[in-house]
Amino acid sequence: MRTLERLRSCGAALQVALDFSDLKEALSVASLLPNDPRLFLEAGTPLIKAWGLVALSSLRALRPEAVIVADTKTVDAARVEAEIVRRGGADAFSVLSHSEEAIAEASEASRELGLTLYGDSIASEPRPAIERLSRHVDVLLLHVGIDVQRRLGITASALLDLVKEASETFRGPLAVAGGIRVQEVRKFLDAGARIVIIGSAITRAQSPREEALKALNALEEAGYRCR
Repeated sequence: MRTLERLRSCGAALQVALDFSDLKEALSVASLLPNDPRLFLEAGTPLIKAWGLVALSSLRALRPEAVIVADTKTVDAARVEAEIVRRGGADAFSVLSHSEEAIAEASEASRELGLTLYGDSIASEPRPAIERLSRHVDVLLLHVGIDVQRRLGITASALLDLVKEASETFRGPLAVAGGIRVQEVRKFLDAGARIVIIGSAITRAQSPREEALKALNALEEAGYRCR
């Protein structure tokens, strides 16, 4: 599993969410990002819904050595979606916390196919979601969705205490997502997160490369360097 191997080697990672529906735009932004082993590329859910397997294989062709995460938000037919992710050349995919059956199936399929499984707490009460997911997934993702951000003005920063709590009980890497800004990377690392996911704060910036470099520098300052 390239994802977990990279985390073991580097300690922490910046994951850039390519939440585009236009494949050309997604690839253009991805091509601007630093070629750093601590930078994971995420094929966002809109990109996967619009372009599917083509999006994953295109990202793999563009960045052969990068960790590529498919944000499938799987909630059913987990094995089918895992097989699609594998054919596309991605390293990881995500399952939602809503269905015990889907979580178990995704876990079994990910092990058989050599994929890393992210368990995503989005749209669920966080603590029950953590309990359902943590027994099965490789990466636990605490996630505040876009609709919640827009309606309630709540971002992942509201989860900092929960990040600290989860980091003390979940044995694998903890990821966090939801309206995170580049200048907030360090506080999530200090709270126990090992994958910080940033979308528009990097991808919609005037210089995505410069913003990504700032986020990577926060990893460096926190002591996370690849061996």
